[in-house]
Amino acid sequence: MSALLLAAVLVLKGATVHTAASPAIPNGVVVVADGKIVAVGGPETEVPAGAEVVDVTGKHVSPAFFAPASLVGLVEIQAVRATNDVAEIGEINPEARPDVAMNLDSESLPVTRSGGVLFAALAPRGSTFPGAVSVMTLNGWTREDACVRCPAAVLLEWPEMSIDRRPDARPSARVQERRRDEALELIRKTFREAVAYRTAKAAEGKAGVPGHDDIESLSAMTGVLDGSIPLVIRAERKTQIKAALRFLDEELKGEKVRPVILGGYDAPKVAAALAARKIPVILDTVLELPLREDDAYDAPFTKAGELAKAGVLVAIGNGQTTMAAATTRDLPNHAAMAAAFGLDRLEALRAITLNPAKIFGVDARIGSLEKGKDASLAVFTGDPLLTESNVVALYDKGVKLDLSDRHKRLWERYRNRPRAAGTK
Repeated sequence: MSALLLAAVLVLKGATVHTAASPAIPNGVVVVADGKIVAVGGPETEVPAGAEVVDVTGKHVSPAFFAPASLVGLVEIQAVRATNDVAEIGEINPEARPDVAMNLDSESLPVTRSGGVLFAALAPRGSTFPGAVSVMTLNGWTREDACVRCPAAVLLEWPEMSIDRRPDARPSARVQERRRDEALELIRKTFREAVAYRTAKAAEGKAGVPGHDDIESLSAMTGVLDGSIPLVIRAERKTQIKAALRFLDEELKGEKVRPVILGGYDAPKVAAALAARKIPVILDTVLELPLREDDAYDAPFTKAGELAKAGVLVAIGNGQTTMAAATTRDLPNHAAMAAAFGLDRLEALRAITLNPAKIFGVDARIGSLEKGKDASLAVFTGDPLLTESNVVALYDKGVKLDLSDRHKRLWERYRNRPRAAGTK
């Protein structure tokens, strides 16, 4: 990122400004200096002398979008195993860092940026403790350059608690029970060992206390125990969420663990408990089919609104499958659907900007257009949550990014393909 590309003072003037911190400002002004926002307001906002003024009249400006649980940059071609780096071997990997694995040359990153998505919390898959969460910007030369907060959380995949007891169930009910119990015991053992490890390391240097070897997996858990980073618990069903909360109460009562629910399909059914404990929910996706045959057709669409009305802090993702890694650009469409089915429009915007930033502790830098924050913002042809709105400019710390990508190149190539004489 060349300093020569960064204007001393940049002013975006005339657009509807969606700050995410407060209602939209018509005919707004955003003033940027040295990569930071120094003023946001209406047409009366003072424009510094000598500033580079960009007229964006008729357009809309919002914070750059933030995908709160993504595999973008960890998957290149879904069908080619060698380009998938989403899981580690073994069950206990809280020290595994997806920022190390992220491919910053991935073709998916420019495509994602073209949708206004500049930030992503990379969340690995594949085991009980699959790894850490790393909050990354999708623009950078190195992982140090792209890292916003690494690690930003530790992931825990909660086991399925419900047992399929049909005679033809595969695997059998007994196998399901054994797997569930083994997973629960593994979780319990890991936390107990992490507490013991922290106690032993804290006692080093005292008379008669020997030194202890560093154990990376247990060391990575100390941030969860002291509350410096959250514990993101993947749980979809009500039984999983309630079991996870009960575990926190019984096993980690004296610790400062800050849980976050990821997935959360049934979270509205326990919304009161989540709100009372101030536990945020990252909805893995909105644009999905109902989980059960007897669910209402719009159950996935209404859950964000139900949680927000109950007082739960909600973030919205676009799905966390290897296929979804290529469609992170569609993130605003998920928020738009939630807004169409009961979620307040301002809250819908916050669900893909400010709320993920709050969950991962980076809201002092990104997530909203406020004085003192990074000037990471997008300019749209229309409302950011309308599917027909296009991104016409994207700024990372005040630097305007190149929005060319593979999709646009292919579109131009085939739009200008050779044609037979007399055809259009």
